[in-house]
Amino acid sequence: MNGIISDIISMSVNDGPGIRTSVYLKGCPLRCAWCHNPEMQVPSPQAMVLSSRCTHCGACFACPSGARGEKGEYDSSRCTGCGLCVSVCPAEACRVVGASMSAGEVLRRVLPDKPFFRLRGGVTISGGEPLLQADFVLELASLLRKNGIGVILETCGYAPWQAMEPLLPLIGCFLYDWKITDPSAHQRWTGVDNRLIYENLKALCGRGADVVLRCPVIPGVNDTLSHFQGIAELAGALPGIRQVDLLPYHALGNDKRMQLGLKRDGFDPPSGETVLKWYRQLSSICPVPVML
Repeated sequence: MNGIISDIISMSVNDGPGIRTSVYLKGCPLRCAWCHNPEMQVPSPQAMVLSSRCTHCGACFACPSGARGEKGEYDSSRCTGCGLCVSVCPAEACRVVGASMSAGEVLRRVLPDKPFFRLRGGVTISGGEPLLQADFVLELASLLRKNGIGVILETCGYAPWQAMEPLLPLIGCFLYDWKITDPSAHQRWTGVDNRLIYENLKALCGRGADVVLRCPVIPGVNDTLSHFQGIAELAGALPGIRQVDLLPYHALGNDKRMQLGLKRDGFDPPSGETVLKWYRQLSSICPVPVML
């Protein structure tokens, strides 16, 4: 069984405790307006184009799917990930994101990092939404555990419970996204409502899972006291939630959007003072630790 992997990053310190290797799987059922990993949304391989390197030579116009224009223009919706543009580009302005890998191949990439994991580190399986490739995640997590490597899963929670439940014995901690408390606002900004996400979170906590709630805060979207109160109520009602990570919006996804031929997301990063205000508001009412 193979998975579609977009990246494997060693020595990560932002995807769980200790030193970790993060394995990113392609594909996501959500379309968050602020997505900072837009290259993860489509489940299949696709090209990214670095416009600063493009010389507009026209070589990539040979694209068989018509995704490339005569002067290097790029329509990612037509891209099939064939890689022809990469092979013909003299400026190395193109790359394909997403490759088919077996669980064993991923393990071989991870094993050299194992001495750095020690007691707290390990592998974080992320995305996109890794549960879109649930069978592969189950095989990979089983293989990692057999080799003495701890596993964390980062998930948006929008997946069938049948995809999540078999992972319970294998996952040390779930990094669980909670984006917007109000279901209709969640629908508006992500493309789906949050009812399934809530039910899965409740089921995880009911089964004794260790959960860190990850809460992106986007100016003008969910930077409201009512949303912070919703986070606090959730953390108080579900005993498996041991920590809330407050994740202020950043604009790094816009560079990737440009490489995919997409428009900028239209959001502005908050000031340090604003982030501190958010942190104080949430910390003052949340029954579990809040981390920035």
